Amino acid sequence: MSILSQLSSQVGDRSEYSNRKVVMQCLEDPELLAEIAEGLKHKNAALVGDCAEVMTQVAEQHPEWVAPYAHCLAPLISHRTTRVRWEAMHALALVAAYTSTEIAALLPTLAELIRTDPSVIVRDHATDAIANYAATSKPAAEQAYPLLNEMLIAWSGKQAGHALKGLTNVAMLVPELRAELGTIAEEYSHEGRAVVRKAAKELLKAIES
Repeated sequence: MSILSQLSSQVGDRSEYSNRKVVMQCLEDPELLAEIAEGLKHKNAALVGDCAEVMTQVAEQHPEWVAPYAHCLAPLISHRTTRVRWEAMHALALVAAYTSTEIAALLPTLAELIRTDPSVIVRDHATDAIANYAATSKPAAEQAYPLLNEMLIAWSGKQAGHALKGLTNVAMLVPELRAELGTIAEEYSHEGRAVVRKAAKELLKAIES
């Protein structure tokens, strides 16, 4: 039986149970991910969403297994179906450390998504992808820095916590930016949201280390 035929949308399962069963099979036999990747190209949005969800859940445990399929996930971050966008974006964020070349090429698209996508989940994961990319090398950190700065204030700061985590990666790799980053960290350490204050304090620790 095809692994695709066992997905939730194909068996009439409105829960995530069937998809989780497929995830378990892929964790036992990673070669099944090749068929899941083929499913990402399907015209059926529900099936594509299921396949992207499987990729995400496998990437949570083994991002290196999903990284080779980043090129299949990348086109889906502009998909018209919100669920497809957020699952594909989540998977890419999880594998960003393993696919820096792919993420580098996507940076303009990611920045535009964060500026314009109505889905908070899509914007959060897109910011995470840039943040995780920033940890891969000094040139990547320097490239990500202005984008992460912009994301601090986009959508009234809704992605600020995610952006600050990325700036922590920048601080670790680009010491010459630490003075500027210190000013940012001090500003956000008094922010109203606890998650943002925590991220700002982590940035301060990175600067002082």
